[in-house]
Amino acid sequence: MSITRALVLAGGGFAASAWEIGLITGLAEMGVDVRNADLFVGTSAGARVALHLTSGAALEEIYQRRASPTWRTGERPPSIDWVKIRADIARAKQAGGSPTEILQRLGALALASAVGKGSDRRPTVANQLPIEAWPEPRVLLAAVNAETGERHAFDRDSGIDLVDAVIATTASIGWPPTLFQGHHYIDGGFYSSDNADLAAGFDRVMVLALRTGAAFPAFPSISLVSLDTAVKALRHGGARVNVVHPDEDAIAALSSGGLMNPAISAPAAAAGRSQGRRIAESISSFWP
Repeated sequence: MSITRALVLAGGGFAASAWEIGLITGLAEMGVDVRNADLFVGTSAGARVALHLTSGAALEEIYQRRASPTWRTGERPPSIDWVKIRADIARAKQAGGSPTEILQRLGALALASAVGKGSDRRPTVANQLPIEAWPEPRVLLAAVNAETGERHAFDRDSGIDLVDAVIATTASIGWPPTLFQGHHYIDGGFYSSDNADLAAGFDRVMVLALRTGAAFPAFPSISLVSLDTAVKALRHGGARVNVVHPDEDAIAALSSGGLMNPAISAPAAAAGRSQGRRIAESISSFWP
């Protein structure tokens, strides 16, 4: 019986996506190519990484584009009062209730803070993506229904256009949601920054994720479900799980600029590539 593998790519802005691309490139250099995964789970910035990895483009080409000091997204981030937003998020969580009820409150905050409509982003997001339609490898892009508070995993069978799914999973505070089948969908990071539990049923699960808290104090978590909770559930279900966080050298590079600043992409990609080379031997036995 063959071993099934899932690659989970967490969110965390430009720093996360560039570090993930760099790390995967470094692993491949040393003979460990994780693009042969049977499932890719992407949340927010990690969703874009998943699509690049499944696009068929050469990995070095993907890396060089993100490592370029002139790389830009073509989008200007919305202006947000983060002091107020953080206080509102804290109150929404402290009010208690079920996860769905909390997510409904967070969804209302996200909708209230949104600038413009999701459809306004379509031309720009479409231009950012390496492919126009869902890839052949199985990809899940995590989002949250802002009205019902339910987490949803979009895939090629969901009936949603790929661009709209990406707009949904990247619709964090300030960014407009996707309207699909009468509901607004926002960033899956409101539920979990990684949504690793979507990999349930796979034999091997590798998670690439930034740490929140002390390592990156400027990256506060808005998520309800922690990575530790998901990992425990996956292991209880029989999966072998390997979580990779930035190591000390990578943290130093990532801390040199804002995680949501496109300028962090070049140092983050380089730090990830170096880390990937360093850990390849330990990953090779886990990811046959």
